[in-house]
Amino acid sequence: MMEKKTGYCLFLLALLVPYTVLGAIPKSAPPKKHREKRFAIPLVYWGATVSPTVWAWLVGLAGAAAVATAGIIRASSDSHSCANNRGWCRSSCFSHEYIDYYNSAVCGRYRCCRPNN
Repeated sequence: MMEKKTGYCLFLLALLVPYTVLGAIPKSAPPKKHREKRFAIPLVYWGATVSPTVWAWLVGLAGAAAVATAGIIRASSDSHSCANNRGWCRSSCFSHEYIDYYNSAVCGRYRCCRPNN
């Protein structure tokens, strides 16, 4: 009876040893080609001077290389020109100006104020 148990133990040991030895060898997976998804920069920002908050958002959205390629310049504050130098970013517009909502996106927390014609 003892020889039979020893035989079973040796048989199970023979089955377990290759599994544990092969499992201990680290398997190297092939490197995955991971590409970050970047988004296109909206056309309203191309060649524009934008506020620091908008510039940071664009860099996060499309990457620094895409922002530089689009010719987007970061202003030192939210107060800068807008609408291709035909308006100015202000917190409130003067009485002889109107709010250009299309170009206000480059002004951050301010509005793009353009003169009435």
